[in-house]
Amino acid sequence: MRLIIAVLIISAVLVAGSCYAEITGIVVDAETDQPVEGAIVFVEWTKTKGLPGLTSTRVYKIVEVETDKEGKFSISGTLSPFVDPPMVVIYKRGYVAWRNDFIFPGWKKRTDFKYQSDMVIKLEKFREGFSHKEHLDFIEYGVHLEETKTQKLDKAVRWEKHLPKKAPDSIK
Repeated sequence: MRLIIAVLIISAVLVAGSCYAEITGIVVDAETDQPVEGAIVFVEWTKTKGLPGLTSTRVYKIVEVETDKEGKFSISGTLSPFVDPPMVVIYKRGYVAWRNDFIFPGWKKRTDFKYQSDMVIKLEKFREGFSHKEHLDFIEYGVHLEETKTQKLDKAVRWEKHLPKKAPDSIK
């Protein structure tokens, strides 16, 4: 009987540990540490189904909010233990998009992210010489915007999609 109780407790802890509760945070300018108002905070959970080598991924839940005057945001999570870890993208025109998995430019793997409350996210200014096309690829990679065309993130990045083909990449 003790073994069954121990297994149930361990199972409950493992299942609860894979849930994603509400998170809160603040988005600030990396140079000035001032709050960034109106940044889009996009969080997407997916579910992967199928056998190894024959899997498909589907959107489970998307939450988008804008930061307030103090740069603060709050995201409701999900209690499903069967979802993949969330994709987090934060975007504000004039800044480099922030993702929880990679860093732009260069696609360096991000190692400093933990899904938790009271996060502080520092956005860096979009610099002369950065490519808007590469920036869009960075924002959209792994995010299911094609399934959610009416979402805030898609609307916010639309201006970058429509830059003239021959325009220099440094247009702001």
